[in-house]
Amino acid sequence: MGDPIVSSVINLVMKQSTSLATQDFAVLWGLKSDLRSLRTIFTQIQSVLPDAEIKQRNNTDLQNWLRKLRSASFQVENVLEEVSTEALLRRLHVERGIKNNVSTFFAASNPLKFRVRIVQRVREIKELLDQIAAERISFGLEERVFSCEVDSEIETRSVKATATGYRCCSEIVGRDCVKEMFVEQICNDKLDDDDDFVVVNVYVVYGLGGVGKTTLAQMICNDSRVDKYFDLKIWLHVSNRFCTVRLLREILNSLDGGSCDLAQVEVDALRELVRERLGRRRFFMVLDGVENGDMSECEWGGFMEVLKCGWRGSTVVVTTRSVEVADVMATCPAFVHSLSGLSESDCWLLFNRYAFDVQKDVDGSHGMEFETIGKAIVKKCEGLPLAVKVIGSLMCHKSSVSEWLSVLQSEVWDLTSEGSNILPSLKLSYDNLPAHMRQCFALCSIFPKGYEMDKQLLVELWVAYGFVPSRGDADLYDLGEEIFNSLVWRSFLQDVKECIFDGLTTCKMHDEMHALARSVMKYECSSIMSGEILKFPEEVLHLSSNDILYFSNEVMAKAKSLRSLITLGGFSKIATPDHIFEQRYLRVLHLGSSSDMITDLPESVGNLKFLRYLNVSRSKIVALPNSIVQLQNLQTLKLSFCENLCELPEGIRYLRNLRHLNIHGCSSLDHMPLGMGQLRHLRRLSTFLVGQGQGVQISELQELNLLGGEFSIKGLQNVNNSSQAESANLKQKPNINCLTLSWDWKNKNSENELQENNSEEVLEALQPHKNLKALTISDYQGSRLPDWIAGLVNLVSITFQSCKRCENLHSLGKLPLLKVLELKGMDSLKHLDDDLYPCLEKLVINDCPNLIKLPYFPKLKSLCIVEVSSG
Repeated sequence: MGDPIVSSVINLVMKQSTSLATQDFAVLWGLKSDLRSLRTIFTQIQSVLPDAEIKQRNNTDLQNWLRKLRSASFQVENVLEEVSTEALLRRLHVERGIKNNVSTFFAASNPLKFRVRIVQRVREIKELLDQIAAERISFGLEERVFSCEVDSEIETRSVKATATGYRCCSEIVGRDCVKEMFVEQICNDKLDDDDDFVVVNVYVVYGLGGVGKTTLAQMICNDSRVDKYFDLKIWLHVSNRFCTVRLLREILNSLDGGSCDLAQVEVDALRELVRERLGRRRFFMVLDGVENGDMSECEWGGFMEVLKCGWRGSTVVVTTRSVEVADVMATCPAFVHSLSGLSESDCWLLFNRYAFDVQKDVDGSHGMEFETIGKAIVKKCEGLPLAVKVIGSLMCHKSSVSEWLSVLQSEVWDLTSEGSNILPSLKLSYDNLPAHMRQCFALCSIFPKGYEMDKQLLVELWVAYGFVPSRGDADLYDLGEEIFNSLVWRSFLQDVKECIFDGLTTCKMHDEMHALARSVMKYECSSIMSGEILKFPEEVLHLSSNDILYFSNEVMAKAKSLRSLITLGGFSKIATPDHIFEQRYLRVLHLGSSSDMITDLPESVGNLKFLRYLNVSRSKIVALPNSIVQLQNLQTLKLSFCENLCELPEGIRYLRNLRHLNIHGCSSLDHMPLGMGQLRHLRRLSTFLVGQGQGVQISELQELNLLGGEFSIKGLQNVNNSSQAESANLKQKPNINCLTLSWDWKNKNSENELQENNSEEVLEALQPHKNLKALTISDYQGSRLPDWIAGLVNLVSITFQSCKRCENLHSLGKLPLLKVLELKGMDSLKHLDDDLYPCLEKLVINDCPNLIKLPYFPKLKSLCIVEVSSG
């Protein structure tokens, strides 16, 4: 298999070195022979990587060799990226008519100096790689034919398997009796009366990693009897370090939905706030993943002192691997439970649910062979349900007896005896992932253990790093979602939560999976949490933190090779450290969780020329610097809820690689620059603002047919006729699934009659593709709906808002999939036609004073009526 990170970097380097732009510069600068030599060296090294990965487990010298190889590979990638970016910048200069001698875009150098520096750097790295390649001989590594092809069969199966959704907790086996024991005990009023001095009972579940401690705690927490018995339920992931201040903050955020600003609240005040919120209430709290780190009995006692404010019968359930932690934290020895592995029969039942989920010839001539081998594999999992699920998901994609035997006889099962902390079943399953999925999974280790990861952010990161391979004309973000679904189905990601109200999907990694990902990324990924110190700053490539305080200038000065910088929170109200914008190799800069302190972006952001992803959402910036045009590799720009943002740069049309521009919630932004239609790679554009007069026209959308996801067009009062509206070409945009069409009449009161007719004409010409699933029409001044609505056969939700002159909603009831209908501010609407509405489940009526009649809705589940007159 080979070192997955090195292999992926080498593949990328081989691709870059043969790209058109790189070849052009190679010919120009005389680098062609050097680049050819680099490819030859990498080919030689590539052939021994699989054997090196196996033998390095017990060979420190070989581990150091691989470490040097990783470092050198990243250096090569950076140099080739510089050359490629220089080509993009020169093309930009030609388009803008900028001559080299007056260029302001070549940081601290002119083209001649750049050429000399790159030539020198390439030759230095070539010498280093020559040395590394020569050293491989001393290890006696076996050469193998290397193939970097993606296993399309595996990928196809995984996508088909995930089409029906995520696996759910109903597949838990063998834990019902233990759960019953806990629920009956903690919901027992008699037990609460036995000891007048005990207010909070602490139960501890301890056992091996992957045995199901967290799953058991979830089962207890989700039991209906627990819901009835307790007033509050709180779930906290403790992870490596027991930090009282962090836990108190998380308790308050859990109770208030994360709306508390606790940045400057001192620990004593936090204690009082928690006492106020929990006081005289019976609560159920889970402290998940407590480790035997630096927690003292004194610190635990101080934490529990705060919780004594709760009502008698309040309960804390702790999960841990450490019996020492159990002895310290449990109220009494009787409240300590050692969770053992599943029985062989339960393991086999669980394995069957995963391994035979896809059609397999288990009942045919080889059925008994599969069963015999399968039971032997299950036995190696030693009763750990996580191991069984993961290995079962792997076997689901193995269709022959020989493949099953190969897994059973793999050397990876010996990892435990060699002292590794990684479960062999997890390592085996990881090794069998397609190469691009291994990269996507490993990058998840940039987030701390127990962190709730945003699916959209994960996919955007994968796309930014080029981990998502293209497939015809398919949207890379859609392909990234397929990878996400596949990783969930294979149990590499879990605990998926989907919020239908804000479209947010989150997931977590099991601690054992997180350990696997960290072992793959080694020193390249790090997450600094409160009180922690950055280790190996010179080698870290991907860095995250729950507090921007830890991205200090001192830390940034040491970590000079950073490629990712992600904030997960913003407790400290400090200005963004200047040194962040000196990280010249950054590909990803995500300040969205702490950017409320950013009042402007410095011009130096233009020096981050490798940048592919930039998120400064919710910041206080008024405008972006013009230097942002230098970011020719930029793919994603997120500015959502930057409420002070007044304008976008005039040169934004030159960001030709831009795929995702999010300006949702930028309430001060009332116009867009000309030339938006030149951004032909755009896949996501949250909002398009139609300009007045000589401003940006709706026709700019004509060629942007790759647009997808949620899309809003505002300022439709500035569209003069149906011809202009039709030029938006919405009918040829099949990937848009959520569309909002909005007018703004605050400056048009004197033209009402004219604009009424214009509204109907314009809306009729804005026919979307029939794939549309959700439609919102706002401030429309026509009296009737467009004819095309009847053809939206895939529409699930439709909202009409302030359409004050619309008199009827003909044809809506015939839409076969319509589940949600919202009517708000419909002054002229008197009744809904007696159509079928075969699937309607939710109806919202708000401020519709003349609506007097509703038809029968056979499947209606939710009806909300607000401010409707009786007449």
